Amino acid sequence: MKSREERITDKINKKGGYLITLLCLFLFVILLGTLLWSKPPVAGRFESTPAAEGPVWTMAYLQDEGAAYVDTLSEQMKLHPDVLLFAGPAVLAGKVERSGAVPAPRAFFPVWDGSATEANMAVRFTHIPEQQLTGYGRTAYFVDYGAARFWFLNAERLEAEPAIQLAWLKQTAEHNPRLHRVVLLNKEPMQPEVWSGLAASGAELVLIGAKAYAPEAAVTERPQAGYSSTSAHPGWAEWTMSSPAGGLLMVQGSGSRLEAAAAGSAGRAADRLALDAAGLRQSAAVQERASISIGAMWKYHAGGPAVRAVLPQGLDLTGEQPLVTQSPLPREDWRSAAYSDAEWGWARAPFGRSRESLASRSIATTVPAQAQSPAYYFRKTFVVDEDPADMKDWTLRVAFEDGFVAYLNGVEIARDSIREGLVDYRSVAIPHQGGLFEDYPLTNQRNVIVKGLNTLAIEVHGSHPQTPEWWFDASLTYRK
Repeated sequence: MKSREERITDKINKKGGYLITLLCLFLFVILLGTLLWSKPPVAGRFESTPAAEGPVWTMAYLQDEGAAYVDTLSEQMKLHPDVLLFAGPAVLAGKVERSGAVPAPRAFFPVWDGSATEANMAVRFTHIPEQQLTGYGRTAYFVDYGAARFWFLNAERLEAEPAIQLAWLKQTAEHNPRLHRVVLLNKEPMQPEVWSGLAASGAELVLIGAKAYAPEAAVTERPQAGYSSTSAHPGWAEWTMSSPAGGLLMVQGSGSRLEAAAAGSAGRAADRLALDAAGLRQSAAVQERASISIGAMWKYHAGGPAVRAVLPQGLDLTGEQPLVTQSPLPREDWRSAAYSDAEWGWARAPFGRSRESLASRSIATTVPAQAQSPAYYFRKTFVVDEDPADMKDWTLRVAFEDGFVAYLNGVEIARDSIREGLVDYRSVAIPHQGGLFEDYPLTNQRNVIVKGLNTLAIEVHGSHPQTPEWWFDASLTYRK
């Protein structure tokens, strides 16, 4: 028989056990209520932390020359002590005679403009590589900085003998491990073969005085003033920069993104041109044509039950057996070419939302999160005037976060980071880093393209209805 002390101890232990059990039940109720309040997705995974895009680097380009800008170089260097590379016309370092040349700042890399003899170039710019191109001394050279290679070409000799510098540019570009390729000139070349050579070498930004040129297919953000998507050089967009603050252009890179921002006057934000190197095909870029360009205007609509989609005959809902037949979609299906999207919104890509300031500045159209669906739907029509049999290497390029499914004339052509089989407005995607373009060759879907009117429809899904990171832009290209 237990003693009185033992019986008291047993009662205390039982009461302690009850208290622990009640505490566990209380914590479980709180956890369950929190999950229900947050409205988690039915399927999917937690959002991963966005991967780093690499270090940000910045260079300064001085556009103008002349008496008004004699002191520009020294002033801008004082204003931007953290910038380690300045570039611009050689005259900005001061005109010199045959003797008495003073060494220029080592952070300044000149564009050959004929303001000094080659001998003076050797004295004043001892930090510039010499004879990288045989016979050109220091008038044609390249330097590597950040994630970019900068080619400084001799415009006068390029006009007289274009093949030499173009062959050197192409050769050094092919062995260039850096992501970005920037070319600087003092004078605009007018020969078509020069611009074809620049494109074939993968140049994404060409700086000439107060003008900047970029392949239109790579542009993700257009300046508000002075910009034209077409120029005298096919495939190249042109930006004439307004520079009231001394002709300064800041070029900044982060990952595959490249941004050129002109200095603004007081009370006015800087105008900018943004590019994505991943949107370029580095080889034979001049042969590539875009039926739908990056940054195009799209019809769009938030996901929800009001946007109808039918189940094709023979669709395996699990996705284990692919659909081998092509069933025509009714005109009320949003993916159909005959669908009426007159009530949809109309805006420019890229679409998205982000907590990061750099990514937010690149978004042309903000799409808000919505509780009922993690998806948005997009439609874009384009016309094929030629025989599709004569057009090859069709490629869909998509920048997305987190997953997408694409349809061409109602037939699925690509999907990524989302489950196979049935997908509707409630489906969530697998987390995927957005902002970078990925290629999806349409090798087996060429028969879907028809002469005349075509429709590309894309649904983009987040990994959670309330995800703060979301992104979409796309292009459709081919080669002749």
